[in-house]
Amino acid sequence: MGKRILLVENEKKIAQFISLELQNEGYRVDLFETGKDALTSARANQYDLFLLNFMLEDMTGTEFAEQLSLIKPASVIIVLDNRDIILKYTEEIQRFAVSYMIEPFIVMDLVGKISAIFRGRDFIDHHCSQMKVSTSYRNLRIDVQNHTVYRGNEIISLTRREYDLLATLMGSHQALSREQLLERVWKYEGAVETNVVDVYIRYLRSKLDTAGQKSYIKTVRGVGYAMQE
Repeated sequence: MGKRILLVENEKKIAQFISLELQNEGYRVDLFETGKDALTSARANQYDLFLLNFMLEDMTGTEFAEQLSLIKPASVIIVLDNRDIILKYTEEIQRFAVSYMIEPFIVMDLVGKISAIFRGRDFIDHHCSQMKVSTSYRNLRIDVQNHTVYRGNEIISLTRREYDLLATLMGSHQALSREQLLERVWKYEGAVETNVVDVYIRYLRSKLDTAGQKSYIKTVRGVGYAMQE
């Protein structure tokens, strides 16, 4: 059975066109006009990916993502919106979305992006399923089935990208370079000039670490990052 996608798009004609093209590619698509209705459906159904405008009729993408994280942690989100909105809110969008596309766009480019994300996600989920959670990572634990991270008994709310990065680090028995993390988590290939790995490591540390204790993630000079013993 095809993967299931929830689409929240303000423009009906655009929404119907995107939905039809995705269905032609074998995806199941549920279409909504408001964030509220989409969240109601998310509570009752399992979705593999969420597509949405940043500026919805009744809330922003950030507000939607915050509410979604309470019911479906580490959900995969792609934002679709016009250039002005994307440029104005890029930093916010990057905190909760795995990617974004500027409207208007070629729908097959969106299909390609979704396909690449699913390939990467399936790889990471399979990698996680092979992990043995041990005390070597102290009190940090990943529930692979529900994509939930626990510190002791406390649930730590992570975006999908943060979750993927943590899962990749926890699944490795050695330090990973920035290039390796870009390839495995972001699907970048070759030399890429970006500090996105460092930025997301900071995001993770701010959510995982507690005052007075050593960080869960250590910087390995000249190499990259690894989990801290």
